[in-house]
Amino acid sequence: MVLVMALVLGMAALTIDYGMVKSEKVEAQRAMDAAALAGASALIVSDPAFDKAQGARDRATQFAAAHTVGLTPIAADEIVIVPDLVKNTVAVSWRRDGIRMWFANSFGVSSMGLTAAATAQVEGTSVANCVKPVAIPDMWNNRPHIVKGKETEDLNGNHALDFNDKNGNNVWNEGETEQWTFDPTQGDTYAQGTDGYGTTARDPYGTGNAHKAQDYGRQLFLMSLSSKDGPVSSFYYAWGNTKSDNSASKLAERITSHECETAELNHDYEALNGANTGPVDDAWNEVISRDGNAAWDDATNSVVGSNAGANWLSGSGRVIIVGLYDPSHYGGCPSCNRIQLNNLAKVFIDKRACSGHGSCKEPLTGRFLGFVGGSSPTGSPPGSLVKRLVLIK
Repeated sequence: MVLVMALVLGMAALTIDYGMVKSEKVEAQRAMDAAALAGASALIVSDPAFDKAQGARDRATQFAAAHTVGLTPIAADEIVIVPDLVKNTVAVSWRRDGIRMWFANSFGVSSMGLTAAATAQVEGTSVANCVKPVAIPDMWNNRPHIVKGKETEDLNGNHALDFNDKNGNNVWNEGETEQWTFDPTQGDTYAQGTDGYGTTARDPYGTGNAHKAQDYGRQLFLMSLSSKDGPVSSFYYAWGNTKSDNSASKLAERITSHECETAELNHDYEALNGANTGPVDDAWNEVISRDGNAAWDDATNSVVGSNAGANWLSGSGRVIIVGLYDPSHYGGCPSCNRIQLNNLAKVFIDKRACSGHGSCKEPLTGRFLGFVGGSSPTGSPPGSLVKRLVLIK
């Protein structure tokens, strides 16, 4: 009986040590999972000036340090972080030696080491939430449209669809929108990974504050609200699941709604190329008023004066998601009533208020902030840029 009791107590003691080790292993694995996902989140930042590799290391370190293993915080020298910008992964591993054993010490085992590892990846998906009912053409290679020896579309020569500053005030005023149309007979071409927003196609054009690397911070045309901007069918599309979603009143409700609306790439939606712009204009003004003092600063290529402060990208009510579509499918199609989105972009709404009520309707414009989930490491978007973070190991 004495021998049996000694064996039973010894096994119970070892079980306590084993349970402690398993508990600490679970804690370490949970920490590595969080660190890997946090690190991978840096790979979807769209700002081309952001160092994704260093950002991944910083975020992974921060989240790992917020965890403890056996009541001891994880130290930076215990983890190894390996970002891979080609595979869009972040691998994080942890090792701690000298973890003290209690009862196993009686058998000559005073300590042991533990390891844990996780790998997170940014992968493509086709659905995003909280998308506003706006559909704009993705940027294309617009060849010169010469009429009577003069360029009729890219009037400012910057190879981007924006505005011709007639009065020289550096503001996109009513009636200044350049009238671009996608016309393959003129040599216009579209390739998402070569010409679309977020690529380097327009990097050589523009100087000083007008230069925008990979289009980040570029002002773009979201919606025409005035006949003076000469809206064309391919530049004024709202989308909805049914035709009733696109009435002026319904559009206004969907624009101002705080509820999240889901949009799916390559899915058929009802399109609209015209509506009563009054309620729509008022709806956008309401959204803008949610962060009324915020303004885009070209010098820093960011937002200043936001009520969300430095967290404007995630906290400002003026940062929205809009849909983009292939301009070659809808250019010059005044009766198109179906549309498919091929990308979803984040934009900061950038609309100057009119000087008097009803005296003008400024075009709804925005600043391009990359795609939902950011651009690829090279800046060339290979298909869907809607991203999600997943643990793959």
